[in-house]
Amino acid sequence: MTCFECDAPAECMHHVVPRSRGGTKTVPLCERCHGLVHDVEISTKALTKQALARKRALGERIGSIPYGWRLAPDGVHLEEHHEEKSVVALVHHLHSADVSIRAIASHLEATGAPSRGSRWHATTVARLLKCSGG
Repeated sequence: MTCFECDAPAECMHHVVPRSRGGTKTVPLCERCHGLVHDVEISTKALTKQALARKRALGERIGSIPYGWRLAPDGVHLEEHHEEKSVVALVHHLHSADVSIRAIASHLEATGAPSRGSRWHATTVARLLKCSGG
């Protein structure tokens, strides 16, 4: 169900005429429009949180694209980037074999593994491990 005013997903039903005055009909409203009806300001933070939750629920991209993924042709969703995924697997393998993060960065640099920046650094490898569950 969508908001009667703005077509956003409706979160509540609002009486057109207050029940205290005999109203029986309701219209669907989103939280923002419902707040406007009641002269309650909805914060930008709350609106942003709602929008991000909506995008997350639809499986849409939020924020930067993690290494190992790329933007799908629809421009909204993510899909695996197989070449980068193999680099992620290699980094995890080397890290689990107790190879230092600095040595992993040097190895990636020496083998010409694709990076998103100019070159591989230890901090980049550490960030990749942190963001991909390592």
